[in-house]
Amino acid sequence: MVADLLAGCAVLDGEGLTTAFGHLSARTPAGTVLVSGNQGPGLVTSHDDIVELDLDGSFVGGEESLRAGEVPIHLGILAMRRDVGSVCRFHGPACMAFSTLGRSLPATIGMGLFLGAEVPWFDTSRTVTTLEQGAQLADCLGEAGGVLLRGFGAATVGRTVAEAVVRAWLLERSAAAALSASAVAEPLIYPPAAAEPFKSLEGAAAGQVSRAWHYLCHRHPRRTSS
Repeated sequence: MVADLLAGCAVLDGEGLTTAFGHLSARTPAGTVLVSGNQGPGLVTSHDDIVELDLDGSFVGGEESLRAGEVPIHLGILAMRRDVGSVCRFHGPACMAFSTLGRSLPATIGMGLFLGAEVPWFDTSRTVTTLEQGAQLADCLGEAGGVLLRGFGAATVGRTVAEAVVRAWLLERSAAAALSASAVAEPLIYPPAAAEPFKSLEGAAAGQVSRAWHYLCHRHPRRTSS
């Protein structure tokens, strides 16, 4: 699990989805949450760069000074969605831009279908730093695979770290495609039924997620502390 978190952090940084901001989490078998530190995913290279928390935010282990201010995003979603094992918080340029439009992002390309029929939009003028705000964000997310935060990027979820990270990559591409097409005309939107085969990420969809994860990890190898 720690190895996947470190690999995911390398992918997020390598793909330009995060900078000094952004983080990645995973639910442990014991019910606690491992969250990458607040120095930015590109600098998360060992177990020492990860903190462990209870779902109520109580500190369990690691260096407490590395606790990210937006940890409530992870805790709120993981508390509400028992099917979720990992949350990815990122700031891809296209997601940041689309999040300012004040509307959800519909699936207009095949990659977008991995997030569901549409990605909801959460209206906020500040970062999510309290458990109450985290619960509100989780409620907005609902059963979707990701959520846009007004002016603050996005968050995606998955049963595993691989799913959450791949969904972040796919959401960024979906947002970029919608923005590009909108410069010419209103892009066509897939009907909700088109997203059904991708909803559970089983079967062929699972294979495609696995292929994307393998590709991204190969392209951006996990970094290790010197």
